[in-house]
Amino acid sequence: MRPFDELTRLGKVRRFRRLAELALDSFGLTGACLKFITLAGNAVYRVFAPGSQTHISENDLFEQDQYLLRIHDRREQASDAIRLEMEWLTAIRGDTGLPVPEPVFTLDGKSLIKVFAPGIPDKRDVTLLRWMKGRFMGNNIRPHHFRAQGLLMAQLHNHAERWQPPRGLSKRRFDPDGLFKDDAGAGLPNSEAWALLPENYLKPFEVVARKTALVMKELGKGPDVYGLIHGDCGVDANVLFHKGEARVIDFDGSGFGYYAYDLSLALEHCWDNKEHLRYRDALLDGYAEFRTGVDSKLKHMDLFLAAFYVYMGLWTVAVEKVYPDAPGHPQRRQRWLERGLRYIESR
Repeated sequence: MRPFDELTRLGKVRRFRRLAELALDSFGLTGACLKFITLAGNAVYRVFAPGSQTHISENDLFEQDQYLLRIHDRREQASDAIRLEMEWLTAIRGDTGLPVPEPVFTLDGKSLIKVFAPGIPDKRDVTLLRWMKGRFMGNNIRPHHFRAQGLLMAQLHNHAERWQPPRGLSKRRFDPDGLFKDDAGAGLPNSEAWALLPENYLKPFEVVARKTALVMKELGKGPDVYGLIHGDCGVDANVLFHKGEARVIDFDGSGFGYYAYDLSLALEHCWDNKEHLRYRDALLDGYAEFRTGVDSKLKHMDLFLAAFYVYMGLWTVAVEKVYPDAPGHPQRRQRWLERGLRYIESR
C-alpha cells in the first residue's frame, strides 16, 4: 500500500472516507451516507442518516438526521483542545440554547473518539456535530445581519465569562504569546517565523506586536475581558442566517482570548468596504443589547485587527517554510501580507 504522505489529495480523501465509515459505527450510524465537503487540515463530511418518522418543523435549529463529521488534523490541535471545544459547545447548548453546533455523543457517551483505518498513520481524532440549518448571505449581507451577529456574540461572551472550563483541558491563546510567539498549527513557532518576513513588513508588524502586548497587559485577563472566544466569527465564513437569526459554526479554531479581539475579527472581511462604518455600528448596536462596555472595546478593535494580520502573516510564512511544495501557499502568503500591511498603514 502506498504511503499516505505520498498520496494525491484524492487518494487521501478516499482513505479518510473509509476511516469516516468506521467512525460512524461508534455513533450508531452504521451505513449512513457520506458526502465529502473539504480537506483543508481536517477532513470533513456531511452525514445523511436513515430518516426517522418524527416530525421536525422548519423552525428547528438542526436538519433532521444530518450531521457534520470531522477527522481532525493532528498538526492543528491536540486531543484535549478538541475535547474542550466539545465541552464548551455542549455547555452553551445546555445552558443557553444559543444557535451553535451541538456535539453528538457515541453509544458509550464520548464526544471524541480515536479511529484507526488501514493506510492512514496512527489513530485520528473524530467528532460529530448536528448539521445546522442556515445559509451564508454572501453579497446580500446588510447591516441588520451584523446586528444579529452582535446579539449572538454578546451572549456567547456572557456565557464564556460565567463558564468554568474543565480542569486539565486547554486550547490555544489569542494573547501576545499565542499570536506572536507560539506554534499556531504551522509546525514552526511564530517566534521563528519573524525571520522569514520580507523586510518591508518587519518594522510595521513589530510596532503592532509591541502595542498589542502593552494593551493586553493593561487589560489583564479577568473574566470580564478575556475568556473562550470563537476566533473566526465573520459573516463571510462562519456565520449562517435563518429567518434573520445569526447562527455561528466552526469552533475548530476557538481558544482563549479577548472579547474585543473576537469582535474585531467580525469586521475583517469588510474594513475596506464603503459600508464598513454602518456594518460596525450595527454589530456593536446588537452587542450592546446584552453586554456593556462597548465604547471601551471599540478603542482596541483597530489594534486587535492589526494584531490578527500580523499573526496571519507569521502563520503564512511559516506554512510556506514547512510545506514548500504545497500548492497555493505563495499566493496566499502574499495576499495576507499585502492586506495586512494595507490595513496597518490605513489606521
